[in-house]
Amino acid sequence: MTSADVRVAQPRTVFAGPGLQVNGLEAAPEGLWLCDQRNNRSYLVDYQGQVLTSFASPARNASGISVGAGSVWVGSNVDPPMIFRHDPATGQCTAFIMLQGPGGVHGLQWRPYTATDSVPAGSEGRAELHPTAPAGQRDGGPGTSGTLWVSRPGAMRIEHIDAETGHILSSFAFPAPRSHGLYWDDSDSTLTIAETNGGHIFRFEPTSGELLSEWRIEGPEVHGFARSSDGRIWIGDASTNQVLVIEP
Repeated sequence: MTSADVRVAQPRTVFAGPGLQVNGLEAAPEGLWLCDQRNNRSYLVDYQGQVLTSFASPARNASGISVGAGSVWVGSNVDPPMIFRHDPATGQCTAFIMLQGPGGVHGLQWRPYTATDSVPAGSEGRAELHPTAPAGQRDGGPGTSGTLWVSRPGAMRIEHIDAETGHILSSFAFPAPRSHGLYWDDSDSTLTIAETNGGHIFRFEPTSGELLSEWRIEGPEVHGFARSSDGRIWIGDASTNQVLVIEP
């Protein structure tokens, strides 16, 4: 795809992040979940930016946030890269995943297991890793466990992992050096991922890793990246601590 083919979008600023440097976004019915890379707090705000709740996380350089299985998941972009899991009502950290190998972590997207996902070998008959955590059984597969799509900027790849154990289910290469936030489109089961350096947005068929389309956001540095159910695309710019939107 040549640069002449790339659509360019210009977002508008909606509100300032509640912390110091917003670095992760997730859209939910009740509002936007944000994580801040400097104070390492996670916030739930309404769509006008009013804080509804917040909590501290063990994550450092908090980068990437997602919601699923009754939990809030926050990336920790330090060595070793990790993902921490929290009870959204209390903020309590209930579990963590240590990611495999170098590459950091910049963005997260929780998804349930589907019937076509390959469950890691040897999962049958194992005890739950965290019996009291709300996500279900370890490596349980469809109907009992969840998965996470994770952007690994240093490794220039996107990983699909089991949300209980961190086992890699699949991965594909990312075509730019600094992948960041991502969102899932239920209408066509595609994964859209932002890269920060040039504001390029890539849409993938996640099973094969095929690049389907590309467009670009002009203006902000795209760190946090999410889409709400009304079709609006939300951007968190850590360089300015602004939350911006692109209207459908």
